[in-house]
Amino acid sequence: MLNNEYYLWGAGTYGARVIEFMRKDLVFKAVIDSDLNKQGKMFCGIPTISYEEAKVFLPKDKIVIAASIPRYVRKFLADAGYIQNQDFYTLFQFIPRYYWEKNKLAVQNINIVATTKCNMHCDGCQSYQHISKRNIHFDEEKVINDFNFFFKYIDFVINIPICCGESLLNAEAVAKTCSYVYKNFSGRYHTLSVVTNGSIIPDDELMRSFAESKTEFSISNYPKHTRSREMLIEKCTKFNVPYLSNTTCEVNNWHDLGNPHILAIDNPSQLKDGCWTVAQGLHDGWLYMCSAQMFAQEVAGIGEISPGDAFDLRKPVSKKTREELYKVISAQPEAGFISHCRRCNGVLTPLTVSR
Repeated sequence: MLNNEYYLWGAGTYGARVIEFMRKDLVFKAVIDSDLNKQGKMFCGIPTISYEEAKVFLPKDKIVIAASIPRYVRKFLADAGYIQNQDFYTLFQFIPRYYWEKNKLAVQNINIVATTKCNMHCDGCQSYQHISKRNIHFDEEKVINDFNFFFKYIDFVINIPICCGESLLNAEAVAKTCSYVYKNFSGRYHTLSVVTNGSIIPDDELMRSFAESKTEFSISNYPKHTRSREMLIEKCTKFNVPYLSNTTCEVNNWHDLGNPHILAIDNPSQLKDGCWTVAQGLHDGWLYMCSAQMFAQEVAGIGEISPGDAFDLRKPVSKKTREELYKVISAQPEAGFISHCRRCNGVLTPLTVSR
């Protein structure tokens, strides 16, 4: 894996972050993007080209998918005859496997739970709020302990979103957590963010705290919160809190999760495309292979941890436990699928632990 040539697919936020994150270790040959307005231009110092231009070098050269919704690109490449985990990878799969060969444990994205409460209950919620059975605010000490367990093992992570319920319902604990993480681990992640539906405006003191910890706000564009969202953006600008707009609230961007009927499916092949999750989950000392399973258990009370679904970060660090954790973060479930919904990002062409 270390000696191959790679293209990055996606000249957007995810692509920019992975280029910056990996710049000292890997310079991508080019960035592929279907947007004609981006082709022929430079993106983060790398040329942007079309798939047709890259195709003559494939599959010898490999593709890393950095699109915000990777399943569409994955389907396109699979339909073109390329093999996942051999000819192309999602970031979720690529980052752990690339750095494992450098004797590092690294992940692309971890979701953190600071609260399971939310002031919205959307049908099909990716965090299972619409069938919620638990409504809990977690204090900062508990969340901080999870970060301590995590960074005991993990060398690097690109994105750390604090999400699940509406994080700003527990804003004080979240702000204290972000301050701690920035002070103690700022050299080991690229972006620390708070995901919010845009309905809550933190007070000035909290905004100053978020600015000092360089925490980014990821603000969803729910139409019902348009005015409060605008006010939150104004406040972010005033206090120099970085922010981005996130469109995961659009139903056509959601994974098909949150419906208990999926538990009854006996044949995983019926779920051929899978949910293509883009994040692990960190909660209560466990690092989950799929954040959706963490949400299902912690919010909706669905399922339980089965072998390979998650790793207990409280174990002492050793060669054996590092290899166990690598299986989880590189999406290699023992059962071939994660237990709560029987589909995950790495099941189509799993790899084994090797170096």
